[in-house]
Amino acid sequence: MPTPHIHGRRTRAKSMPKIERIEIKSYECVFAPDQAYGMARSMNTRRVCSLIVVTTDQGIVGYGESSGPLRPLREYLAIVAPSFIGQSVFDFEIVAAQVYNRLYHFGVQGHLTACLGGISVALADAIGKGLGVPVHDLIGGCASGKLACYATTGEFTANDSDGGLETQLERVKASGFRIVKIKIGKNPRSDHDRVKIARSVLGDDAILMVDVNGNYTPDIAYESIRRIEPYDVHWYEEPLPPTDLRGYAELHARSPIRIAAGEACYTVYDFNRLIEAHAADILQPAVMTCGGFGQAKAIAQLAALNNLRIAPNGFGGAVNWAATLHYVASLPISPFTSNVPYPNMIEYHVGHNPFFEAMLTAPYDIQNGEIAVPTGPGLGVEIDFAAIEQYAVRE
Repeated sequence: MPTPHIHGRRTRAKSMPKIERIEIKSYECVFAPDQAYGMARSMNTRRVCSLIVVTTDQGIVGYGESSGPLRPLREYLAIVAPSFIGQSVFDFEIVAAQVYNRLYHFGVQGHLTACLGGISVALADAIGKGLGVPVHDLIGGCASGKLACYATTGEFTANDSDGGLETQLERVKASGFRIVKIKIGKNPRSDHDRVKIARSVLGDDAILMVDVNGNYTPDIAYESIRRIEPYDVHWYEEPLPPTDLRGYAELHARSPIRIAAGEACYTVYDFNRLIEAHAADILQPAVMTCGGFGQAKAIAQLAALNNLRIAPNGFGGAVNWAATLHYVASLPISPFTSNVPYPNMIEYHVGHNPFFEAMLTAPYDIQNGEIAVPTGPGLGVEIDFAAIEQYAVRE
């Protein structure tokens, strides 16, 4: 297959920084079987991280992160990287559109888009470093210097029990989190029991959400919703597979609990379909999955046009979380003014993750469920490569 190239570009000033090199660094951490964790669909015994590294002709290095299995992402980068080499660091959206157009038969629902998303973030990091400004100033400004974090916990574990769930919840409560999401989705009876425990541990004032990870059909999801409705659940996340738009629309029309979805959606086109189907109350784009900052901002604009809330997915490593922080900080708290019922939130995954906990020279400092938005140039974080070298995968 011929590599797509961009032709007919206008002449740029010699001082305009250009992309000299794009690389990928792959990492994997494997857990012992008795440390398996996960969701209703499956258990995990490993975490992976793919860092996208962009170097400009001025020697500035920017970092991004892509979502997906290590090997496919490496191959996709080999396909798309040549289209960016020699182009201005400001031309991501133009080049990405050309890549999508030339490789239209690949579609946008997958690792091609995740790969481009990592490049988008890495370029924004490099541009911010070159200009001496944080990424949020490049993509819209900063609506708030601090963001509310919601803790994703209550995972299923290899030796799952009610006591294990309670221990996880006690831990996040002691850390000051008052907004919490737990995993459900085994069956409606289990959902009721887990939500009952969560509400008992967290108290009536906590904001509680649940995540099914697409494990249900509409009828089972509705049964689950009826069982947990008395416990004041703020949203019911990914009840169905992302392909079941009709099921989402029917469930959304019947559900007394808000429906949240979108972490498995790619680009603004997928989110447009979700909105047109009247399928969700809350949209959950993931910056590293949906195609990068340009797509994420387009999704936010689409949500604003339809008066819907945005609550981005924050799963992944420390670089993705930095990108998500800047993205959420750049979003207006629309349509509210003086009185904001619920703040813009960012997901904080509590489970063990060396690519979050050990990756940065200065770890994130979350206090009472809030995080300060980085103000340094670019993403405002520095990677400690020595700390994660033990997990490096070289092919």
